[in-house]
Amino acid sequence: MRKLFYFFVCLLLFWAAGCGEEKTAGPEPAVRFYSASSAASHLLLKLGAADALAAVDRYGRAVPGAERIPVAGSGSAVSVEKLAELGVSRAFVWYYQTNLKQLLEQHGIAVTVLPAVRLADYPGLVRTVASAAGKNAEGEALIAEFQTQLNATPPAGGERRRVYFELYSPYKCAGGDSYFGDLLKLAGAENIGEALPTGPVSPEYLVQSSPEVILFLAETESAETIAGRPGFAALPAVRYGRIHRVERTRVLEGVDPAEAVRYLRRLIRDR
Repeated sequence: MRKLFYFFVCLLLFWAAGCGEEKTAGPEPAVRFYSASSAASHLLLKLGAADALAAVDRYGRAVPGAERIPVAGSGSAVSVEKLAELGVSRAFVWYYQTNLKQLLEQHGIAVTVLPAVRLADYPGLVRTVASAAGKNAEGEALIAEFQTQLNATPPAGGERRRVYFELYSPYKCAGGDSYFGDLLKLAGAENIGEALPTGPVSPEYLVQSSPEVILFLAETESAETIAGRPGFAALPAVRYGRIHRVERTRVLEGVDPAEAVRYLRRLIRDR
């Protein structure tokens, strides 16, 4: 009888110890992000999730506030060893980075794929990043702030100026199918590439379009070299000195689009 009593006592102690272990189990580790998208990096910072942003690619350093975040890759190349060292468990990649997505998933890192950024779909982009970071309420607040900022931006006064926006290489025109085309429209421009896909146009098309403002992103170009192209001397943009370099960090895709609209508007209306 005494042996049976001791048996039940031991069984009870064993069960209690097991219950105690379940109750004291620690929380799941916090998600740590690698961002190959400047838009996602910007949104994580705006959402108050800076501590969760473990690493960015080298282009992400251009995002305000991300200057000191560790760099673990460049474009579709990444150091998986660095990501492991930083405890990265999820990554944001662009829709075209299929090889990067496969590499990260092979190393046990969950991947959120971001679509091409368009202003009309910007709230959806915010919600995608906010959901991954567990910041849904903050995401809705950020969307409301974005919409308020756009509504508060005064419309461009006067006649809409014809604008040629050159992207990164000679004669590559921002089309109406792009984020840059969206920015131009909201900035009050008449985009000469509105009816075209983003891509190269002929010098003849540019001269015929007679842009009143030329904007360009390429670091290798200058207002002087563009003005000196064949046939450009007669363009209103050249005659009135309206050729402006656009600071790339001011128009990064998905990074503070309301401010990007205001910035482009100032350049377009200059003089």
